[in-house]
Amino acid sequence: MKKKINSMLKSTLRLIPFFLIIATIISCEDEFAETGSDFVNSIEIQPAYEMENLAAYSEKINSVQSNGYNNYFLGKYNDPIYGTSEASILTQLILSESNPDFGTDPVIDSVVLTLPFYSRQIAENEYVLDSVYGDGSFKLNIYESNQFLRNFDPGENGEFEEAQIYYSDQLSEFQSNIENTPLATSEDITPSEMTESIVLFNQLSEENIDTVSVSPRIRVNLPVEYFNEKIFDESNQEFLVSNNSFINYLRGFYLEAEQESANSEDVMAMFNMNAEDADITIYYRTMRPEPSTEIVVEPELEERFETYELSFIGNKVNLYENNFSVDLSDQNQVDGEENIYLRGGEGSVGVIELFNGPDSDDDGVSDELEELRNNNWLVNEANLDFYVNESIASSNTNLIDRILIYDLDNETVLVDYQRDQTTSENPLTSRTIHLGRLREKDNGDKFYRIRLTNHINNIINNNEDNVRLGLVVVDNVNAPQLVDVRDSNLDILNSTISKSFTMPKGTVLYGNQAEDESKRLKLRIIYTETETN
Repeated sequence: MKKKINSMLKSTLRLIPFFLIIATIISCEDEFAETGSDFVNSIEIQPAYEMENLAAYSEKINSVQSNGYNNYFLGKYNDPIYGTSEASILTQLILSESNPDFGTDPVIDSVVLTLPFYSRQIAENEYVLDSVYGDGSFKLNIYESNQFLRNFDPGENGEFEEAQIYYSDQLSEFQSNIENTPLATSEDITPSEMTESIVLFNQLSEENIDTVSVSPRIRVNLPVEYFNEKIFDESNQEFLVSNNSFINYLRGFYLEAEQESANSEDVMAMFNMNAEDADITIYYRTMRPEPSTEIVVEPELEERFETYELSFIGNKVNLYENNFSVDLSDQNQVDGEENIYLRGGEGSVGVIELFNGPDSDDDGVSDELEELRNNNWLVNEANLDFYVNESIASSNTNLIDRILIYDLDNETVLVDYQRDQTTSENPLTSRTIHLGRLREKDNGDKFYRIRLTNHINNIINNNEDNVRLGLVVVDNVNAPQLVDVRDSNLDILNSTISKSFTMPKGTVLYGNQAEDESKRLKLRIIYTETETN
């Protein structure tokens, strides 16, 4: 009998979850009705809610922070839409070793400035260069600079508490402190042709020479006499005691990429100025005592071949001269614009203002947003589709793989960025739920889908502020750090994404005033409607 009761009990227990599931389903069907999603049930599927009460326009950046990076540009880039942009570098030199001992009777053999390209090895002795834009050539001019680059901003009252910020448009301010005649000028450099490894010879002794194969790089010989005086002359040894003394003595170099002529094909390249092998190397021979395990009063001297490095790991500034050919001076901030112009570097940013329709009670919240808040919707997805205006951005160079949207008012990324589970080390495939990559429809239209589900849900259901959004082109979505903007056309930007500054290219997207309604910018909300509505 006990066995039978246990069997009946088990059968009853198995049925309890089944009835609970049925009851839950019936309850949910009474409670909710899906609207605007692909979920199929007894309710007729409605189209998603599309909001057109928004304004999208562009903000031109005239001056942006250009120090504190790893990567810096040299050269000239000609964008088919935005015109030309020329970049140069002002850099400090840092002693690899303070108070160096150069031995007895040192003699400099050569001095070489080295800037390695970003590259990938694809076969033995064969490379593909990255972060090079254009197939042209340039000569690298190196000038001595007397412009002192501070570590800290003195502030209004000499506090020296904040890091010093330098800006992209300060070349005219620094020009008077840069020598007129270059210290050295390279031969023609054509990055697109530099696809093979370089063999370097390292002299170990008079008879022993070692060879090493390295990736493609710029190497420029600098005048020996200059470094004999500045570094090896005994009268200047006091300035090598510390880097603090040295950077005030030899304040740095200005690097300029000179095109052959105004009609020459352009090229711009990005360099990691903090890389270990980006430096100025002094090759010299000197006399030193022979190695000995015993104490020798007057040791015999032998010839040694040695090197001493000056690195670029100190303060650096990327300086720009732009010919920005798109007029963004008269943007309609109320109704928005037909196009959104995005360019990296000292370029332009898109500004998106959502829920900007009529506000009849003048409480700072639009009537449409108030209605949405009263609807008690559950936001399943919210997105913005940005279509590329290929009638303007017709070149492949203006098809940018990634764009990034951020909270412009609070100067931070959106909550959707933080919650995106597709984060990966590869910036091309990272955070693709929130920041959709450039993709193409069956009809050939190219667009980005930016999902703002959590952000919109917080505005509608949690009464969070309806902030303005910034939109930029980037070369890496994994680094959303912000940098300071000193001047912009509409004076509404205090900062922008740093990885937009290291992207020289640009694109054009349709705005909310686009004539083609199918490509017009709208906020699309997929939601669940509650029974109370």
